Amino acid sequence: MKKLIITSAVSALLLGAAPATWAANSFSFSDLTGAEYDTAGVYVKGKYSFTGDTDDGGGLDEVIFQLWDDGVQKFTQTSSVSLLSSGTFSFEVWYSGLVGTSAPGVGLYLVDNGGYAHSIDPYYVPHYADPTDCEVDCGPVETPEPGTVALLGLGLGLLGVTRRRRQSV
Repeated sequence: MKKLIITSAVSALLLGAAPATWAANSFSFSDLTGAEYDTAGVYVKGKYSFTGDTDDGGGLDEVIFQLWDDGVQKFTQTSSVSLLSSGTFSFEVWYSGLVGTSAPGVGLYLVDNGGYAHSIDPYYVPHYADPTDCEVDCGPVETPEPGTVALLGLGLGLLGVTRRRRQSV
């Protein structure tokens, strides 16, 4: 009985000494934010991190980030790190339309070695009727650049001058 307890204790110590970088919990999402608009589309941004633990070739571990909405892949991004090193990668997704209605939210997935390593599904983004309703982390709300506004003003001014000349002739 003593031998069994000692063997179990030694096995537990050896397993506990295995590098943490080989554990699947090295995959994570952070800084997730976004918004959904009735009039514009869906915006999601954030970061994902992982530690290289599987040699996919050349000493690199390649992980694929995917964003899905109602069974349709809306975005994919591939990232790689050297084995036993860590990396953090940013993503920013913008697509027209609304979050699908057959499943709530969107799905965020990290795929490693052909299988899902980590996921958040559903991930809910705040819903707004219009982009002007959002105040923080609103995404690429379409606003004209200053040069575009200046050009528009110049064009309207020229139209006014042309109309005035025609009226005086």
